[in-house]
Amino acid sequence: MEVMELFHPQISVQVGEYELAEGIELKMCSDKATYFDWAKIKFTEQMQPALKLARKEPARILLGYDGVMEEIFTGFVSRPYNSVGADEIALKDEMLRLEETVINHTFVDTTPQEIITFCLNRAGVTKIQLAPQGYPVRRQAVFRQMNVIEAINRVQAIWGIKHRFFFLGGTFYWGVKPPQEKVYTFEYGVNILSLKRFGGMWELETAAAPFIHHSQQIEIVHPKIYGVVEVQKVITGTNDHGFIRTRIYF
Repeated sequence: MEVMELFHPQISVQVGEYELAEGIELKMCSDKATYFDWAKIKFTEQMQPALKLARKEPARILLGYDGVMEEIFTGFVSRPYNSVGADEIALKDEMLRLEETVINHTFVDTTPQEIITFCLNRAGVTKIQLAPQGYPVRRQAVFRQMNVIEAINRVQAIWGIKHRFFFLGGTFYWGVKPPQEKVYTFEYGVNILSLKRFGGMWELETAAAPFIHHSQQIEIVHPKIYGVVEVQKVITGTNDHGFIRTRIYF
């Protein structure tokens, strides 16, 4: 358990050949219910003419305190950007690689892990964590004109599996959770700005909390709710007053 006071967050956006710390607004979403994270970066009018970005240029967003920065997003520009009639860029995480890699292959005497590893390697993904459970060997599995995401969903349908899969920190996870070294505490009157029910879940608003990701556990100390809960979704962004806030849903 760890309690942290959150004040004066720092931001760094690295996209293409640019590195920006000012003149930007951001919104980043990581949701357990979807397989990819996304982000939007909005530029001030003064910066727009100076920026040109091609699709699939690499992007990173880092947030932190006192010079200690945490990567909250890594991925790619999902569509080209220039200064003509646009003031923001859209980003997708490494799932963009999987969406664009086509699989045409017949697997013989195979398992889910073997197929998924093959597909991920085709997409250039090498940091992989897969569920260790054993599954029956299938004599033959044919994949034609499928992207990697479609192929993974077909694997799950063939074997009757319903594992979640996603990227975190550049590593692909299927059926396993990333290791969690700390359980952070959010406490009434300390680092909780608001706590309310929203869309059937609790919505906790705090200052920027770059160390929180979906599927992690956090501790809540509040008159409305007390205990350890699992994070379903995290949205970090700039509010109407220019402050960076994180909303955690559980």
